[in-house]
Amino acid sequence: MKFSAIITIASVIAAVAAAPAPLAEPVALAEPVALAEPVPVASAEPVELSPNPAHAHELEERGNNGANCRYSEGLAYNTWRVIVWGPWAQDNSWGRGLLDNLRGQCGVITDWQFRYRADRSGVATFKTHIFAFPKNVQDAIWLASGPRNAVVKCAKGL
Repeated sequence: MKFSAIITIASVIAAVAAAPAPLAEPVALAEPVALAEPVPVASAEPVELSPNPAHAHELEERGNNGANCRYSEGLAYNTWRVIVWGPWAQDNSWGRGLLDNLRGQCGVITDWQFRYRADRSGVATFKTHIFAFPKNVQDAIWLASGPRNAVVKCAKGL
């Protein structure tokens, strides 16, 4: 009995002794930091920038990207269905960009399937762990559909 009390007291003392010292109070700067002065422009006439002709088609092609996202919650995993349309869905990649971004935002993706429909849209179905939230999937869709990103809200119910 005495030995267990000694061990308990020694453990408490060791934990208190090992605790980090409190941080010092923040100190205000003695002098304000000066901001750089704006650089005057030699010409007041507007400069017209033209897109790189080699890449001009990419912006137009991705102009009408869209997506629809639905999900259902389970005890161990969530089931998702994402319908994508526009040029980013028609690049014959079978949703590879979406899958990569889903893995980056949600972690493990299981039961991945992607198919093309007759109207040239794509349908992705997959499962995530229960800690992958709609915001994670929405962010993955937004990232995958760039540079003209599809803004989507994931709704409950398949």
